[in-house]
Amino acid sequence: MKLSKLVEQVSLNGRVARRFLPDLVPQRWRVAGVLGAGLGSTALELLRPWPLQWIVDYALKPAATSTTDPTRVVLAGAAAYLGISIVRAACDYVATVQTARAQQELTRGLRYRLFSHLVALSPTFHARNKSGDLLVRLMGDVSLVSSMMTETLIELAQRTLLVVGTLAMLFWIDPLLSAALLVIAPVLLLASAYVGRHITSAVRKQRRKEGELADYMYEAIASTPLIQSLGRGSETVRRFARSNRTSARAGLKTARWSARLSSSVEIALGLAVAIALAVGAWRVLGGAYSAGTLIVFVSYVRAIAKPVRAGSRGSERLSKGAACGERVLKVLDQAVQIRSPLAPKPMPERPRELVFDDVHFAYGTSSGNRAALSRFTARFERGEFVGVVGKSGAGKSTFACLALRLFDPDRGAVRIDGVALGEYDVGELRARYGLCMQETTLFGDTLRENLLLGDPEATEEALWRALDDAAASEFVRQLPRGLDTPLGSAGVGLSGGQRRRIALARTLLRRAPILIVDEPFNGLDRAAVERVRATLAKYAEQGIVLVITHDRGDLEHFDRIVFLEAGRVVADGRHDELLRDHALYRATVSDSTEVRP
Repeated sequence: MKLSKLVEQVSLNGRVARRFLPDLVPQRWRVAGVLGAGLGSTALELLRPWPLQWIVDYALKPAATSTTDPTRVVLAGAAAYLGISIVRAACDYVATVQTARAQQELTRGLRYRLFSHLVALSPTFHARNKSGDLLVRLMGDVSLVSSMMTETLIELAQRTLLVVGTLAMLFWIDPLLSAALLVIAPVLLLASAYVGRHITSAVRKQRRKEGELADYMYEAIASTPLIQSLGRGSETVRRFARSNRTSARAGLKTARWSARLSSSVEIALGLAVAIALAVGAWRVLGGAYSAGTLIVFVSYVRAIAKPVRAGSRGSERLSKGAACGERVLKVLDQAVQIRSPLAPKPMPERPRELVFDDVHFAYGTSSGNRAALSRFTARFERGEFVGVVGKSGAGKSTFACLALRLFDPDRGAVRIDGVALGEYDVGELRARYGLCMQETTLFGDTLRENLLLGDPEATEEALWRALDDAAASEFVRQLPRGLDTPLGSAGVGLSGGQRRRIALARTLLRRAPILIVDEPFNGLDRAAVERVRATLAKYAEQGIVLVITHDRGDLEHFDRIVFLEAGRVVADGRHDELLRDHALYRATVSDSTEVRP
């Protein structure tokens, strides 16, 4: 194996470990306690063979029984051995418990850090990365990283200390034989580095396959009703089986390299013990030292096998941890693009206007940039009930995302009351918005908890008022447990119209001065449509309300229609005016069909 590859593997392990050292700082005193207990355990382990030497040389040899009391020597040696074992066990117990606590705390902190960063990353990042793979990084990779930073590194430090101490004792007993045994050290180091590099590569592939498998399972389970309705259950299971088999093969490859490392270590250690027995016995026959001393020497050689063996496993875990650490760092190194300024301007409580001034924006894709908005210019004022109309892909969702500063425009500016959004604090800015998109998101908690996401301090009365404004109170009262009814994952058990009304109620609960609502009338009966429209029109009297809709039957109720085409505002006015004067608008709304029952 090339030296450069060895250096590359060691450098990778060190680089990844250094990146996570700041996360370990809060556990520094606990780690120091573990290392102290490990130092005591190491010293006691080095003392443990010597009671055996006393018994062999001063109680079991015929010449020794004439000058010492064998019974007293045996009892003293046995008592010393037991005492050393008890105290060492206590040190190991303290070290094990404190290591576990440090590992759990580090896992918790790292998981919190990674999750917080994921939440702050832009929708573009989440569109490029599969949810299942991100979950594997959050749940699986973080655990292996924290294990590497605590259990593995602490164990390697303790084992290294034990190896150094044992080697010192071996050289003290027999320098010549100890030097002969050191010939196996380069073999062990080379084997560990060589196999460790392959383990790292195998783990990278294994974790990637596990991420792909997790993402496929996530999508398949979430789409179970669709899969069943299409009769594709068997094909879905076959695809899962193929992906599962690929993931298992990647795991088996990792296991094979781990087994090769263990076998190499066992063979090398067996060779060391054989050399120690053969040469040591010859040295005893030559009168270099006593049989008891040989027993101590061989005990040390056998004892050194344990930390070396553990070190090989630690090297394996270090390689796995480094591979997982790379995956975690790839997420943490993603820059959070939307940040608050150091000195934000005060955000108005009730904004007067929302202005898009010659806004250009394109989504970055693997095949290049895809323009979503081009020369987009529009003004939305408080007190107006505005409808936003356009074909699919016209830029309606994009302009809503830019309004909340989920993205920043490539060119141009979005302003509230004359101030660019980038000059406001992000949290205060988004607190002024209520956004309800067509693709509703509900969580598998109770209906009450889903509503309280809009306002955690909302009273029971406020919850029912929001439901009533969203034309949802009637069906909620019919649910088995009312507000405390548990919802299935993503609101399974509710119809599409019911989910939209719950999401709208959650949005209304925010009492935000700017409302952006996508297709609020879709799937509602006439009475519900009129109730929701009246609610939104009332909100528009004191706020900025933008309703994205395609339903021709509702367009005449808006004070103003903003018509989008290919990422631009191509018409702006009342519905009847646009029907009369704008052919493209007339054709677009004529193609619209009502979808109400």
